[in-house]
Amino acid sequence: MVAELQPFIGCDEGTLLCFSSEVGEWVEKSIHYPLPPRPLAPICVISHHGRLWWVDLTWGVITSDPFADKPVLGFVPFPPDKVLQCREAWGVTDKYRYVGVSAGKLRFVDMYTRARHDAVRKVSVWTLADPDSTEWTLEHEARFGEIWADKSYKATGLSKMIPVLALIHPENPNVVYFYLEEHLFGVDLRARKVVECDAYKLVAPPSYCIANRFTRAWELPRALSSGMANWSNAINLAEKGKARSSRRSVKKSSRMMGSPGDYHLVGLTRQTFIG
Repeated sequence: MVAELQPFIGCDEGTLLCFSSEVGEWVEKSIHYPLPPRPLAPICVISHHGRLWWVDLTWGVITSDPFADKPVLGFVPFPPDKVLQCREAWGVTDKYRYVGVSAGKLRFVDMYTRARHDAVRKVSVWTLADPDSTEWTLEHEARFGEIWADKSYKATGLSKMIPVLALIHPENPNVVYFYLEEHLFGVDLRARKVVECDAYKLVAPPSYCIANRFTRAWELPRALSSGMANWSNAINLAEKGKARSSRRSVKKSSRMMGSPGDYHLVGLTRQTFIG
C-alpha cells in the first residue's frame, strides 16, 4: 500500500490517495480533515498498528488506516508545552526531536529548548500508551549535565556539547542514540550512562548535515552485512574530502544545516490551500 495525504488547508476536507498492489490502481478516498488551518509539515511517515502515522515534529502526528473504505483521520498533538509555533525551529527539528516505535509503542523523544545554557538542556521520552490514545505519558527525562558527569561519558572522550538526536532503540525505550563528532552513542536515560559508542560510517549525508531524517533502525541480516565494510569506508573517505572543501562556505551562509533544501524527502503530503 502506498498512500499520500492531501489536506486542503482552510477547509475540513482532504483526500487520501492510495495505491494497493491487490487492486493495481490509484484510488482517491475523501476524508474529513480535523486539524485547524495550519500548514502541515511532516518529516516522515511511520507504519504502526495497521495504520500510517504522519509526523510533524512541531505539532503532533496524524494517523489513518489507508485500507479502510472510508478512512478517518485522527490527530495526536504533542503535550501542550511541546507544541511549537508554525515554522518554529524550521529546518532543525529533526536534530532535536524524533518519533519512532520502540517496544511496540509509539515514542516521542524531545530535546528542543530555547535555553541558553547547555547544562540545563535535557532529553525526554514520551509514550503513546495505546494507538487510540490522544495523550502522551512522560517516561524518562535526563539533563545533559547529568549524562556528561558520569564516568561512562567521560570514557568516550567526546566533548560536552549538545549532540544531534539520532533515534530511540527499537526494542529498549530506555536507550536513546545521539550523533556527536562523527560518533553514534547510546545513553540509558534511566541510569544516565552511555551504553554504546562507536564511530559511525554513514555514506551520506556529510557529518555537518546529519539529522535523524536520514536514520532508520533495523536488524541487518548477516548475509547482507558481510563484505559491506570496505565498500562503506571507501565512500566515506570520498565524502570527507568533499565535506572539508565545502564546510567553510556552508558555515558562512547558515548554521541551520540539514535544511529542507538538502536531501529533502518528498512525496509524504501535498497541501492545497483554500481561501
